[in-house]
Amino acid sequence: MDIGSVFASPYIWLIVAVVAAVIEAVSVSLITVWFVIGGIVAFFIGFFGGSMVVQLVAFLVVSLASLALLRPVVLKYRKHGESHEQTFIGTTAVVVEPIDPEAMTGRVETPDRVTWTALSADGSAIPSGAQVRVVDQKSIKLVVERV
Repeated sequence: MDIGSVFASPYIWLIVAVVAAVIEAVSVSLITVWFVIGGIVAFFIGFFGGSMVVQLVAFLVVSLASLALLRPVVLKYRKHGESHEQTFIGTTAVVVEPIDPEAMTGRVETPDRVTWTALSADGSAIPSGAQVRVVDQKSIKLVVERV
């Protein structure tokens, strides 16, 4: 078996499909799944006697068609399952533990009655009982300024 017959074999498309599937499994970014589909179609065309040119054209057409037609649908459903964290930016809160940048202390209570660790936006101390506005959120800390 010479190298030319290996590349003329329809099994080359299975190798292409497997390599693309492995890359997709590692990346999980919808980068190569389209080539998996194209490779499988090209394999069957070659297996049933299609020429290498027909296999190559089928691979390219099916891969590009899969990309164009299926990617938007897959992305839509993938985004559908994502949860969106609630943001408090723009809401007002009440300081329930004095915000002291030097001691790195401070907590505020948001309108939903949940308390959060808070930082002063301008680095100033804010006493307990003060009304503040949330201007940023850094993970589990709210950045606030006096109202």
